Amino acid sequence: MKRFALAGNPNSGKTTLFNSLTGSTAHVGNWPGVTVEKKDGVYKKLNEKVSIIDLPGIYSLSPYTLEEVVARNYIIDENPDCVINIVDATNLERNLYLTTQLLEINVPMVIALNMIDVLNKEGTTIDIKALEDKLGVPVIAVSALRDDNLDELMQKAYEASKNPREGRTIIKNEEILHLIGDITRAFKGSKVNNPLFHAIKLIENDDLEIRNHENLVDMVTEFKKTFHDEIFGDDFEAIIADARYQYITEHFHSVKKVSKEKEEEQQNVKMNRSDKIDKVLTHKVFGLLLFAAILFTIFHLAFADDILFIGKSGIFENVKPS
Repeated sequence: MKRFALAGNPNSGKTTLFNSLTGSTAHVGNWPGVTVEKKDGVYKKLNEKVSIIDLPGIYSLSPYTLEEVVARNYIIDENPDCVINIVDATNLERNLYLTTQLLEINVPMVIALNMIDVLNKEGTTIDIKALEDKLGVPVIAVSALRDDNLDELMQKAYEASKNPREGRTIIKNEEILHLIGDITRAFKGSKVNNPLFHAIKLIENDDLEIRNHENLVDMVTEFKKTFHDEIFGDDFEAIIADARYQYITEHFHSVKKVSKEKEEEQQNVKMNRSDKIDKVLTHKVFGLLLFAAILFTIFHLAFADDILFIGKSGIFENVKPS
C-alpha cells in the first residue's frame, strides 16, 4: 500500500483535509516514544488503497520542537511515496517557507493550495500555472472544508508517486551554493540519502546534522571563516532563512492578483480610517484638547497614589490617601 504524508503549517487546513480524505478509517494515537499525536487513515478512491499519514503541523524542518523532529524524521527516514504539502492560499508567502525546505528532499511532492474559495471571496486569485512553474511540482487548488478538487489532488499525488524526484534548492547566493555543492557531493560519496537537504541543514548548524555527521563539520567550519554577511555576520541559519524569504517575496508575490474592485475598496478603507484619525489629531482645537487630555492621563496614572501637600511646618509631606 502506498503511503502519502500530509505536511503543512498549523491552521493550514491539514487536519480538515485528512478527515475529508480518510473519513471513518482514521485512527489516532501517539508516535513511538513521544507524546505527539499521530493520525493515519486510508483513502479508497484510487486504483489501490493509499495510507494517509497526517504529520504534526510545523513551520519548518528545524529540530526545535518535538513536532518538527517527528515530521522531519518521518519524511527523511520512512520515505513516503509522496508528500502532500498543504499551503494556506490566504497566507501564501508565509506557508511557502516550509515548502522551500520540503523541495530539498528527494521525495515526490504535490502542493494542495487550500482555502482557495476563501481567497477568491476576498477578491484575490492565484495563477496556479505560474505557481506550479516556479515550484517545479504539481499545484492543485482545493477547499478541504468543501471537499473541492480532493479527488484531483489525490490523482495527481498518485501519479507523482510513480516517479522519483530529486531535491532542489531555491537558494541563489553563489558562495553558499558552492559550499552546498561541496557538502552535497561529500554526502553522496558517503551514500547518504537526501544529500542536498542534509548539506543545507549542516551549513545551518542544525544540531541533528552536527551530531550525525561530525566528520564534515570541520570542512564546513573552515569555509565559514572566509564568509561574512554584512547583515547577519556568520549566523548561517539566519543567512539561509533570509535567502529563502527573499526568494519567496521576489518570485511568488506576483502570482497573486487582486481585483480592481477589491484594490479600490482596500485603498478607500485605509484612506478613510487614516483621514478620520488625522482630522482629529491635527485639528486646531480638538487636537490640542486631546493632547492635553493625554498628558493629564499620564500625569494622573503616575502620581495618583501620592498626594503632596504643605504641612504645618511648611515642608512638603508625602501622604497616602486614606
